[in-house]
Amino acid sequence: MPLLLEDASAPGVLDRARIRQSKSLLVLTRDDGENLDIVMAAREANPQVRVVMRLYDDDFAATVSRTLRASYPDATTRSRSVSALAAPSFAAAMMGRHVLGVMPVERGSLLFTTVDVAGHPELEGRSIHQAFRQHQWRVLAVGAVAPPPSSTSTDTLGGLHLDRPGFDWRPPHGRILHAGDRVVLASTRRGLDFLLTGVQPHPTQPGT
Repeated sequence: MPLLLEDASAPGVLDRARIRQSKSLLVLTRDDGENLDIVMAAREANPQVRVVMRLYDDDFAATVSRTLRASYPDATTRSRSVSALAAPSFAAAMMGRHVLGVMPVERGSLLFTTVDVAGHPELEGRSIHQAFRQHQWRVLAVGAVAPPPSSTSTDTLGGLHLDRPGFDWRPPHGRILHAGDRVVLASTRRGLDFLLTGVQPHPTQPGT
């Protein structure tokens, strides 16, 4: 594979990198302004190229994504803020063993968590369907509360035994959740905060 060690913002470098024939472009320097300049130059040469760029400020990244999508509706453009992508992982680590994993979704993220049903009025005594909260959480699986894990166990998505007996990953919507159940949830961070603390978060603007 040809390798070109040059400054991508310098005149002629993108042409020598065959940007007009490229299908995808990753722009990953530490300078937000330089990344945007490179992407705009690439778009002028090849409006169809698929672009993913690194930006630090999440508000700026969101504005850039909207603007480029509006300007080039037939091309795929994604801008991602490194700090915003890293934040959910730090938050998950601070929340301890409840969080199994984090998945970025557009400009937000989904947390995959385990929660014991006992004592949660939003879960205990409700059916799977009744326990669903739009934009907050959804029950993915139901099992029995297990003994406390040993210090050598791994409570992560990779370490979670999906096939262990009694853990149902396709529970019927009418199944009632009881105090002895443990559920796996897909939730937003705000939804999980509410579920664990019982404190309703302030309403957010659409898209936040």
